[in-house]
Amino acid sequence: MVNAGSESRGEDALNTPEWINEEFFKCILDKDESESVKIHKLLLSSGTTNTDNYASVLCRAKIKYALCSQPNQEKVRSFVMKTEHFEEGLQKDKLGEMTLFETEVRMYTSVLSMIEAKLREFGDQTVLAPKIFHSSLEMPRNIVFEDLVAEGYSLINNRPYSLEEIKLALKKLAKIHAISYQMAQTGNKEITTFQKTYVNTVNVDDFIILRDGVKLMKKVISDQPDLQRYISHFEAAEKFLFPKVLDLLNAAKNGDRSGVQVLNHGDFHMKNLMVKYVDSELKELMLLDYQACIFGSPAIDLHYAFAMMYSPSMRLEKMDELLYYYTKIFQDTLHSVQYQGHIPTITEIRAEVCDYRHWGLYLICTLLCLNYAFMDGFNMGEMIESEAARLALFANTKILDELRLLLPRLLYLGYFEE
Repeated sequence: MVNAGSESRGEDALNTPEWINEEFFKCILDKDESESVKIHKLLLSSGTTNTDNYASVLCRAKIKYALCSQPNQEKVRSFVMKTEHFEEGLQKDKLGEMTLFETEVRMYTSVLSMIEAKLREFGDQTVLAPKIFHSSLEMPRNIVFEDLVAEGYSLINNRPYSLEEIKLALKKLAKIHAISYQMAQTGNKEITTFQKTYVNTVNVDDFIILRDGVKLMKKVISDQPDLQRYISHFEAAEKFLFPKVLDLLNAAKNGDRSGVQVLNHGDFHMKNLMVKYVDSELKELMLLDYQACIFGSPAIDLHYAFAMMYSPSMRLEKMDELLYYYTKIFQDTLHSVQYQGHIPTITEIRAEVCDYRHWGLYLICTLLCLNYAFMDGFNMGEMIESEAARLALFANTKILDELRLLLPRLLYLGYFEE
């Protein structure tokens, strides 16, 4: 519960622990304002809906306050706070074992600032993440950010991202990849120490969505006479797919530094983006949630975007265009910062995507359904924890119609071959 001097009401009300209170935010404001403040009112509400977040709890804090030196001039600030799950359940018990907050704090306080500083050195003013005001890795771990909604940003709900939005997201991703590639090539050791993402860290037996993706896919297509011919291909892939995926995700950690190596976002999906429009024109896009960053092939993020960000029409019609666009930004960024080493070609990036095709197949089996769930407003927790909910979602003819076009392509490209 919140303290007596605060409010938490309405449909977005949130039942928060007692330590999330006026004194907590007063310390943040005192530091940011460089003098003491007096809080008049603190309003806490949920920072997300049940369709938008799973790994952590977000709350929004709207604060009315005044500087002690100017007591009659009221100011208003808004923050978004991310904390560990504090209610009992799978999320608290199992996700708490991961290094999500440690990874994100390192990204915000060290790595992203280094990448932005390199871009600024050559006149690139790209902003890669919202501003961070506070972080703590003591239990309960938490991070406080600027409230992007107050700055005119919004999530996209109940529709796919447009091609323009996707390209802006890929542009920012490519810049992160490119500068991290340069840093790794020139001896930066910190970049290479990000080794844990969800799939290679959690016990998949605790998250059946990660464990039983192929099993689910076989159930789905077994009821579709025209898709039943793919069951044997899934059965063959089921024997080797997850060990292959772990080998790919752990390649850099295990000493394989061949090919292209970058710092991946690791959770590059449509709910981890916010957009800002002014007069119906896209002005900015912000990447969020750097909790699962991992050093390795850029194909880790590129396959993730394919399954979790692109629309069905993009997956089937725009892949060459989007991959070329990403690669061109990657190359242009390295040229712009005067990198003198080898700059990967489109052929090399395509080879990475091919080499990581088993990761792509795994994501299609496990997480593609979430892409549809995001657009249709399903509860994310239910989708992740309930096989029945995922099977019900696959009854949606839109997904089945895409599988009818997607599965032949995967077969022809060798995704089912070991």
